Amino acid sequence: MTTQTERSEPQNGPSTQAGQNIHRFMIHAEAEASTLSRVIELFALRDLIPDEVSCKRAGDDGLHIHIAITGVPENQAANLADRMRNIIPVMRVVLEPAPHA
Repeated sequence: MTTQTERSEPQNGPSTQAGQNIHRFMIHAEAEASTLSRVIELFALRDLIPDEVSCKRAGDDGLHIHIAITGVPENQAANLADRMRNIIPVMRVVLEPAPHA
């Protein structure tokens, strides 16, 4: 027997999902082959799937990584940002906290 679940509400991106905490990470790092995977690994180790991930080269030797995730408590988001700062190629992490309801 197969069960289907339908959603009657429209699918919204992380910037418009009502009732959920949205945290955004803005990361500047050296352009090394393993940088992006090392940052994403922090989410995978905690069984978290980001809603949005973008990565762009910044000149010849830099990367700008932007990650958005919903439904993560503030303290866990802060812990993730701290862990990102410990990754050697990462030079700067800015965490934009979720707005308080």
